[in-house]
Amino acid sequence: MSNNLILNNVGKRFGDFWVLRGVRVSVPAGKITAFIGPNGAGKTTLLHIISGALRPDEGAIRFGGTDIGGLPCHRIARMGIGRQFQDVRVFGGLTVLENVVVGLVPHPTQDSWRAWFGTRHAREALRQHEATAMRWIEHVGLQDESHRLARELSFGQQKLLSLARLFACEFSLLLLDEPTAGVSPKMVEKITCLIREAVTGRGLTVALVEHNMTVVADLAYWIHFLNEGRVAFSGERSHVLGNKSVRQMYMGL
Repeated sequence: MSNNLILNNVGKRFGDFWVLRGVRVSVPAGKITAFIGPNGAGKTTLLHIISGALRPDEGAIRFGGTDIGGLPCHRIARMGIGRQFQDVRVFGGLTVLENVVVGLVPHPTQDSWRAWFGTRHAREALRQHEATAMRWIEHVGLQDESHRLARELSFGQQKLLSLARLFACEFSLLLLDEPTAGVSPKMVEKITCLIREAVTGRGLTVALVEHNMTVVADLAYWIHFLNEGRVAFSGERSHVLGNKSVRQMYMGL
């Protein structure tokens, strides 16, 4: 089944204020779609709604042909949609390896995972989870940090850790909120390469919110420009980034 994501007339309000209204967009499978726009345009709210952190007040959201609008986060995650937050949200008191392993623990046992890992069968499963986790930790270049606490990592390294966790969990659609914000140019390049490889090499689908227009121009197949809660313009990257109205509203040019 195709993992296209389609939003039809989606809206969200807080009180009498509509943060999003009439949003109609698609995120095609196996491609990178970028959501851009000025601060307050509703981009992060849109990711909250897709991932289940917020319920839409109107409209429909379909993923792979299934209506997911209003479902809780854990159910949406189990359908294959993973989320990276702008503030990363790693488990600071766990090691890098443990951060990734936790995401691999079977869902029914997550509340009692330490007790579950006390059984012989579980110890073997743990070894398998650790091997899988290390493969993705190495993939993002954190193998030398695998036994460090996550809170001891730099912000850029924490972003790499969050990507490793998403990759290990085998989500088919990644929602990335400002994946390159607040990191060095060298780290921007590394994160950009990892995102591109996930799509071109493994067929993942990515929807990202990003302010770095160099990254957007480098990665995005399709761009939706949001302004004041509505989609003001959509199209291929050259079409959107070269549009005079977009440049005036967003870039001040």
